[in-house]
Amino acid sequence: MSNRPGARLLDQTAEFLRSGYLFASRVRRAAGLEPGSDSPVPIRLLGRSSLLVRGEEGVRFFYDTDLFRRDGAMPAFVRGPLFGAGAVHGLDGDAHRARKNALADLAYDDSRVGAFATCVSEELEEMLAALSRQRSGSVYDATTVAFGRAAFRWAGVPVSTGEADRRAHQMSRLLDTFGRPATNPLAWVERARLDRWATGLIRGARDGARDGHTRVAADSVLAAIADLRDENGALVSDHTAAVELQNLTRPTVAVARFAAFAAVALVEHPDWARRIREATTATGRLTDIPEAVAFAQEVRRVYPFVPMLPALAAVDTEIGGCPVHRGQRVFLDILGTNTDPNHWDDAGTFDPERFLDVADAEELAAFIPQGGAGVRTGHRCPGEKIAVTALSATVAALCRPGVEISDDADDLTFPWTRMLTRPATGVRLRYRATVTT
Repeated sequence: MSNRPGARLLDQTAEFLRSGYLFASRVRRAAGLEPGSDSPVPIRLLGRSSLLVRGEEGVRFFYDTDLFRRDGAMPAFVRGPLFGAGAVHGLDGDAHRARKNALADLAYDDSRVGAFATCVSEELEEMLAALSRQRSGSVYDATTVAFGRAAFRWAGVPVSTGEADRRAHQMSRLLDTFGRPATNPLAWVERARLDRWATGLIRGARDGARDGHTRVAADSVLAAIADLRDENGALVSDHTAAVELQNLTRPTVAVARFAAFAAVALVEHPDWARRIREATTATGRLTDIPEAVAFAQEVRRVYPFVPMLPALAAVDTEIGGCPVHRGQRVFLDILGTNTDPNHWDDAGTFDPERFLDVADAEELAAFIPQGGAGVRTGHRCPGEKIAVTALSATVAALCRPGVEISDDADDLTFPWTRMLTRPATGVRLRYRATVTT
């Protein structure tokens, strides 16, 4: 299989923008591969000879830190508005390990996740109460607010409820607009606004720590990020700390997309909705419901969020007999790996049962909705536990008696060719609180 730099391959960037989440499967089909084949595919993307990989072997290859680096891998027009300048996502080596462990101490620690579970449960209860008063709303809009409020409370960010809602909506607009030529400038505008806001929070925390008049709790996430250090022990800049504060809160707001997909899945699988309702009613809580967690994991496996992730080869290497040259981009097919028939029984079937007996889904090599490899040793997202907590609690809340999710076609469909995608309606719903005697 030829994959020489400069090989005569047509650049497929325009096709990627047209095809969205269908791009990888269309490329594999055009290459003559069977649906179950995990063979790497040479492509030309973003003006550069590249390679598309998937499956367990592809995951191990892509996350080998001796073979690949992240600095410069993601195009600036995507990386800038989405992650921010200087973010952990673009670091390698000791710099990445130091930053990643600092963030994992905050987002991946079980006690911190437990604190978030309390926040998100309370905000989802408030969400249901607001829906009861309003009579109607959408899953996406309602959970954007609930998740934003929960994330800012969890982080110890001193904002009013109104400002929390505004910032959550800004983060949501950034996700709705980044990466597409027509709307990416709007994402940059939201990035600039959010950077100014978060930088002000960091400066306030640092000034307060110096003069002893801080409003920031000493054990809060915000205080820890305000004291964020690099691999040499030096305090990072105000802006870099502000970027990482957002990278600990914005991804929680992004879970609202999965929440909308979960609502679709609940309508399409009423047997699971009943099962989760019974389990939730029996426990009287929204978190730590095994059936809701399994359902959330299956939503994350099947529904589209991130289509591909890039890395740059640090050395000459090969995979599956296909050469990879230093400086070449390799793309990991996220959706194709999550639904790879070589690693999942009935891969195209929505079946939460597959996760019920899984003690730690992060140990499944072919399950990479938020990246793969180790949280502390690789590039897996340290906020994955928080994302699963938010989504599973939402699943439980949406199964509450009195919640009516629309089964209209507009609410249950979404475009596979648009990134990031979601049902345009946000999935409409009503809630009529039931009174028990």
